[in-house]
Amino acid sequence: MKKYVSLFVALLLSVTLFSKDRQHEVSVINVVVPVRVFEGNRFVADLYKEDFEIYENDKLQNIEALYLVNKEQIERKEAVMNFDPQLSRNYYLIFQISEYNPRYNETIDYLFEKVLLPGDTLTIMTPMGNYVLPNKALKIKSKESLSKEMQRIVRKDTTTGGANYRNLLTNLRRLVRSISAAGGVEADGAATTDIDSDSVSTSFGSDSRNLGFLLASYRSTLQNLDKLRLIDENKFIQFARSLKRLKGQKNVYFFYEREFRPEISDRILGQMMNRYQDEPNIQGDLQDLFQFYQRHVTIDVGKVQQIFADASIIFNFIFITKDPGVFSGIKMREQSEDVFNVFTQVARATGGIVDNSQNPAYAFTSANRLSEIYYLLYYTPADYQEDGKFKSIKVKVKGKDYNISHRFGYIAGLK
Repeated sequence: MKKYVSLFVALLLSVTLFSKDRQHEVSVINVVVPVRVFEGNRFVADLYKEDFEIYENDKLQNIEALYLVNKEQIERKEAVMNFDPQLSRNYYLIFQISEYNPRYNETIDYLFEKVLLPGDTLTIMTPMGNYVLPNKALKIKSKESLSKEMQRIVRKDTTTGGANYRNLLTNLRRLVRSISAAGGVEADGAATTDIDSDSVSTSFGSDSRNLGFLLASYRSTLQNLDKLRLIDENKFIQFARSLKRLKGQKNVYFFYEREFRPEISDRILGQMMNRYQDEPNIQGDLQDLFQFYQRHVTIDVGKVQQIFADASIIFNFIFITKDPGVFSGIKMREQSEDVFNVFTQVARATGGIVDNSQNPAYAFTSANRLSEIYYLLYYTPADYQEDGKFKSIKVKVKGKDYNISHRFGYIAGLK
């Protein structure tokens, strides 16, 4: 089996992929801000330059141009001079999933049939690698054949790349049963949807030495599982900076699958805490692993938000929900809150969409529909200083309480 490659290692590899396209860098003399304005789910398309206010570091700025863009066409403009907006579109679909949902076929079909236009670029990122659609591909192959090929790649990479993750989950479930047996506790008699063998759990008696060994094995396996979903801040930032060099729109769709951690049930934990109340080492391990355990995410969310906003990326976070399954004697605890929080904040900092759904096709369709039409606002910062500091941006519509999404700011002078 091929070695599982971390998603964010794959993101780092993408830096080399894009290093040749350095013609364009975001201008900090004329700052451009993509803005989406909604009333409910309806895009508000009848706004003009005089309706907007832009604040940089809480100071009102003079808006010099407004362009209303639909896909890659300018539908309306107000400008004292032509700013020549870059409207080419670059799409990135990132899959951090361990199981292939057939709904991803619909997602990719929709992408090719309804979204991609001649001149668009597409990069697919999986745990196994990156795949770039050549510009000429849409001219020489049918959209249907390209879609089928992309589906095959994502399905294969998910099956291969997620195998280690799935195996570790299976091992954790077996260890939970073994821990219960070694602790001399009868497992709950709940119905089960898994087919794990119980042979491991029956091979241990209720000896604290055996229990200590199993708890150490559980901890080691859990740490290995967490490493597969590790967020590497530096690689994440390098990915964003590589995209900053690109012209036009940069639309990132990040599909992240909900996670669950197998644990002993609360009833069993309570019984084991009572049984081993005179053995503080066992009690401490039980508490650390099944009461207080948290995945250690070391990432400066504020820094990542600033880098992604500065690159003018539209980062859309599509969180794929799923049922945890029912396993006898096992409690499946949600373990996605930390990662969900990070990516939600990054999406909001870039003006992107956050969507929770069991149907990735529906979530992608909704996010793409909301992102295809937008305003481009241009302004020249008053008292601009190329000091390398982050300049916050706030956009308002005068006298209205609309839902407005846009990037949170830029870094002055960062190349």
